[in-house]
Amino acid sequence: MSSTPSQKSNQEATVALIGAAIAVTAWGASGVIIKHISLSSSEIAVYRFTFYSFLLAIFMMAKGTPLTMRALRVSLWGGLALGLDVAFFYEALKRTTVVNAMIIGSLQPIIVSIYGYKVLEEKIRKRELGIGIVALLGTVGVLVGSTGSAEWNLAGDLFSVGSLFAWSAYFILSKKTQDRITPMEYTASTGAITAIMSFIIALVLGVSFTVPSSENILWLLLLAAIAGVIGHSLMNWSLVRIPLWVGSIFTLFVPVVAAALAWIFLGESLNTLQVLSTVVVILALGSILRYQK
Repeated sequence: MSSTPSQKSNQEATVALIGAAIAVTAWGASGVIIKHISLSSSEIAVYRFTFYSFLLAIFMMAKGTPLTMRALRVSLWGGLALGLDVAFFYEALKRTTVVNAMIIGSLQPIIVSIYGYKVLEEKIRKRELGIGIVALLGTVGVLVGSTGSAEWNLAGDLFSVGSLFAWSAYFILSKKTQDRITPMEYTASTGAITAIMSFIIALVLGVSFTVPSSENILWLLLLAAIAGVIGHSLMNWSLVRIPLWVGSIFTLFVPVVAAALAWIFLGESLNTLQVLSTVVVILALGSILRYQK
């Protein structure tokens, strides 16, 4: 017995939810990887997105669907938003804790959900809204718990705020391009635009590029593969199949992963408030996903 269109749509949406979960896990790991690379934030951005867009371009050529100028034009604003996000976020990671940078960025669902509700007319039930607020309060708890740590830095947090707004714009633009180009075209195009933009920013700032060591090259390739190819590709594919606000709320998992990995691999401290707040975030997001059809 063949599946009905409704069943196929539900099955595809379920796979998209899993894809979004994997994507945010990959993004959570990126902060820890960046901390291991002994290059400036500008250099990391240029190398990472150059490698990332190059890998995707090769993959698309192998599939017989090479990157086109049309795809680059459609993705221009998304690429510029991602470029600004990267510039702000990487600098934040060099100045403040991984947890702070991730937590401030995770406030994105507030902006994106308002857009999804007002512009896209996405339905958000009161129960889901209430649980979402609880999840956001949990992220604030993690942030408050880290302000007294030796690694905390106000300038780094301000860079994180700039990253928050640029990241929200990238998410929204990802959804808006779904009827014009494929998610893979959008991912590859924004990656290429971000690489070029990062290079221009580095030149303006007078950054002196160095040849990465073999160890740094391995970390850069790992960063490009995990955060770029896996993270961005899966999330952009998923956003076509699930509501924008649901994909955005998934990003609240990013600081949970980041906090755990930073504690394990970087020795960044976690106090009781942060641990309890993390548990609140996980339980709240699990409740929201439970009610998705």
